[in-house]
Order: sequence, then structure tokens, then C-alpha cells
Amino acid sequence: MDSTVLHQSRPEKSPADGSAAAPPKSPPHEVKALAIVLREEFGVSFRFHDASTGALLLAPDPRDSASHWAAEARQAAIALAADSRPRVVPASRSAYLIAFPLTGLGPSHMVAMGVLPALARARDEARQERDRIERWARAVHDRLVGARDISDCQRSHAELDRRSMITWEALIALDRLHRGTRIHKDPSRERRRILRAAGEMLGTQAMAWVPAGRDEEVVLEGERLLSPWDCGQLASVLAGQPSWRESGYLLVNEARESSWGARFPQILNLLAIPVEDRRLTGWVLAFNRRRGPARSGDDGVPSPSPAAAASQPGSSDHPGAAIRPFRRSDAALVMPFASLVGLHVTASRRYVHIKDLLVGLTRSLTAAIDAKDAYTYGHSERVARVAVELGRELGLQEDELSDIYLAGLLHDIGKIGVRDEILTKRGPLTDEEFKHIQQHVIIGHRILADLHAISHLLPGVLYHHERYDGAGYPEGLRGDAIPLLARILAVADSFDAMNTSRPYRNAMPPERVDQILREGSGVQWDPLVIDAYVRCRDRLMEIRQRGLGESLRNAIDGALRHGPGTNIFASMEMSMIER
Repeated sequence: MDSTVLHQSRPEKSPADGSAAAPPKSPPHEVKALAIVLREEFGVSFRFHDASTGALLLAPDPRDSASHWAAEARQAAIALAADSRPRVVPASRSAYLIAFPLTGLGPSHMVAMGVLPALARARDEARQERDRIERWARAVHDRLVGARDISDCQRSHAELDRRSMITWEALIALDRLHRGTRIHKDPSRERRRILRAAGEMLGTQAMAWVPAGRDEEVVLEGERLLSPWDCGQLASVLAGQPSWRESGYLLVNEARESSWGARFPQILNLLAIPVEDRRLTGWVLAFNRRRGPARSGDDGVPSPSPAAAASQPGSSDHPGAAIRPFRRSDAALVMPFASLVGLHVTASRRYVHIKDLLVGLTRSLTAAIDAKDAYTYGHSERVARVAVELGRELGLQEDELSDIYLAGLLHDIGKIGVRDEILTKRGPLTDEEFKHIQQHVIIGHRILADLHAISHLLPGVLYHHERYDGAGYPEGLRGDAIPLLARILAVADSFDAMNTSRPYRNAMPPERVDQILREGSGVQWDPLVIDAYVRCRDRLMEIRQRGLGESLRNAIDGALRHGPGTNIFASMEMSMIER
């Protein structure tokens, strides 16, 4: 049996005007498959004719295109093209023409024509033979249509499964981004992560976040197709197009034909999602959707060959630039990522506002304490620095050191509520006066209680006068029941107090300070903290009063990122704030 290889026939002369038919294109895959099936089923080759002109388009064998049946097949193709099912007509006493319309099987403008030899000799036998061949042809046609329907159904289910998988992957990616996103000193890094995830889902060449405010940073991810300034110019042009206000997005699949295409020739197509928070905050832009993204099964379309990619409209000189159009479903897919960028921008602004507010508040409160007692001027700053050194010696992390520093600055804030005559008294305190001054830890806790962003620092303020043996105040906590932050502050507070002159005594010599701290290990102070003091004593003695500058801002930044919690070093974080 001859192999079934389709050959393009040469253009035939039209019987009407003698003009040449249009050069045929490469046969589609479904026509090749159908030619093989018909050849195997009927044992003869089928030719493919134009349904409107009858012109021969494709033939399994170049010799077959010159068959003496060509004229009859052309006329039969025209006559039978309107039928939706196969027809069999006698071509002569020795053959039948079988006409297969391709509607539902392949290109609807084609009709497959085959010549089947006749076996019957008598007229009655010929009629029966023709009826049998026609039933046979229709049975084959029905079977092929059924198989095509099943295949289409399978493809439809596969497409639905693929879309469901993409949606599921997008939800997982969004959940991962939401859980991992934190507000920190480099917000562009987090926005780049979100853009990268969205770009991987879409298979784009580049993504960009373009804020509406000129003083904010443009974030680019992927290939650098545009400069930040160009992105801002493009976003301004897009903002002037009214269609996005109704649909919530912009699709530009023929960018070079747009009003701005000549200015940005490297942009072949574009998906733009506006981000709004009562007003336009910025744009998430997706550039040049690739035909073969890294994510498998984008739409069942394989990546084109280099030659095919170069010939496609809108492609550049290299095949990797071949693109496929954006669709509305792509806009729906990327909108949650754009919303997450907008949420991150809003949270970042609020974070900076809260941080600046707390910096100003801490400066004011510390200044208030220093103004109340000139003898203890700078005490809170020195306690904070000493406590940080002790914490570093204990192996604590940077976020925990930020907590220690800020708690050290605020640990005596309650002295604002202590009477001046008691705070500056030169002689010994009476029992009543001592009970009054002990209230400063409770007052400080009450002052700071409503600042939820630093509520995890309150144990240091409330318990830094507890003793390791349980004889301290305000609650008489013992040992490890005292929060670690408070145990560190207790040593730092005592170290600075003994090294500083007070109204009722002069500063103690360093040797005497060492002796008191060592003797109080396990009694007044935590032995582990005292051991850390011994190891870093030389660094502590070098600490001197310094202004409240960037160290305070960094400490508040770390404290906010650490977040509130009942345990000072527990991972109870604020939403959207980095630990």
C-alpha cells in the first residue's frame, strides 16, 4: 500500500475566468491525519478540493493530481459541498466518487474526494453497491465526528484542568507572598518579589510597579525593557486613557500601532492594572507575554521554531521575543498580585508614619525624664547601650537587640509621675517615699500601655526592678519567671547607677561596682547576665553619653518589625511587619 504523503498541487486555472487559484498553504495537522485515516479505511487516496471553486488544493500523490477524474471531482466537490454528510455519486460504470465534507473534521472550506472502483456489473447491483458504499462512508464520517467530539471534550476538560491548576498555583503563590511579605527598610525588595511571582504566572518578559507619586521608586523585575523614567512616562500616557476606569485594566496587544508605540518600540504588548486607594496609587505593568513561558501548559501552544517566530507579527530579531496576546483572564489573574502591591505600598507608608511618630514620642519622653532630674541626665541612653552590649554577649539577634535598646530608653519613663522632692532628695528615703518611688514602674507601664506597636517591650519597663531571689518589685517575681529583657535591664540599670553620681552619693569606683555585681549574682541579678557582664566589661566602661540619633530610629524600626507579644522574644508579629 502506498504511503500517504500530502503534496500541494500547483494552482489550477479557474474554469470561470482562467485566473490562477491562490497558492495553497501548508496542510494543517488535522488534514494530514484525515488523509491517512481515509486512505486506511477505503484503500484509496483522497484529494482535497476547495468547496467553493472545486480547485484541487492538496493531493496525496503528485501523479494523482493529474488523474483523468480531476474534472469530475472538481464539479462533484462544488455540487456536494453544501451537504454536511458524505455523498457517493457514480463517476462512470467503473468507479464512484466519495465526497467527504470537512465540516466538524477540519477546515470547512475543503472537501475530501476519493475515487473508489466499482465492482458491480448489473444496474441493480450497482445501486445496491452505491448504497452500501454511502452507508459505509457515513458510518466512517460519524465515527470520525464522534472521535473528534470526544477529543474536543477531552481538550476542553484538559483546558479546564489547566485553568484550575493555574488558579490554584496563583492562590498558593499569593498565600506565600502574603505570609512572607514584611515591611522593612527596603520595600522595593518585597514589591519585586510580588512582581516576579506575577510575571512567572503570566510568562512575561518584564514587570514593573510605577507609583503615581514622582518622588517614589519605580520597581522593575525581569528584563530591563524600559528605564524607570520611561515607565513613568508610559504610565502617564495610560492614565490619560479613560477605558481603564470602567474595566479596571488595559490590554494593548498591538503596542506598535498605539499612539505611544513609536516612543517605546521594545514594548510589543502590554497589560496594565491600576492600583487605587481612594485615588490612583500607581500601575502594575506586564510587558511582552512570551509564547512559551517557563510555566508548563500555558495554553497548549508550543513555542515556535526560530524561523516561525521570526515570521510572526510583532516579533523582533530573536526568537525569544515571540509573544502571544494578553487576554481578559490574564488581567483577572494578575489583579490580586497588583492589589497585594497596593496593600504593601499603603502599609509601608503607615509604617513610616508610625515609626516617625514613635521616634518623636521617644525623644520627647526621654527629654522629659532628663529635664526632671539633672543628676540622671543621659541615664536612659546609657542603660540602653549597656543593655545592648549585654544582649549581644548573650547571643541575641539584631531584632532582639533593637527591642532591648528601645526598652532601655523607656524603662524609667514612669519617673515622670514621681514627686520632684523625692526624686531629687539628697538623704535616705523613708519607707513611704520608697514605696512612692517604686510606683514609677507601674506608672511607666500605664503610660505606654496604649502603644500597641511596642506592647512587647512593656515587661522590661514593668519588671526591671525585680530581683533574682524574688525580693524585688512590683510583683516579687523570682528567677526565670522574670522576663529576660527585664533581667538584662536590671544589670544595665544598676551598672550605670553605681557609675553615676547621685544627690545622696558620689559615683562608685569601677572595682567596687565589679565587686557588688559579682556578689549579687544569683541573688539580685541573673548569673548568666552577670557572666556576660564580666566578659564584656571593658566595652561597657567605654560607653559614654551620646545624642539620640540614628541609633534610636534603627531601634524603633527593629522593635516595630519584631512586633507585639506577651513574651518579649516570642514570634508574635504585627501583620505585614518584618520580624
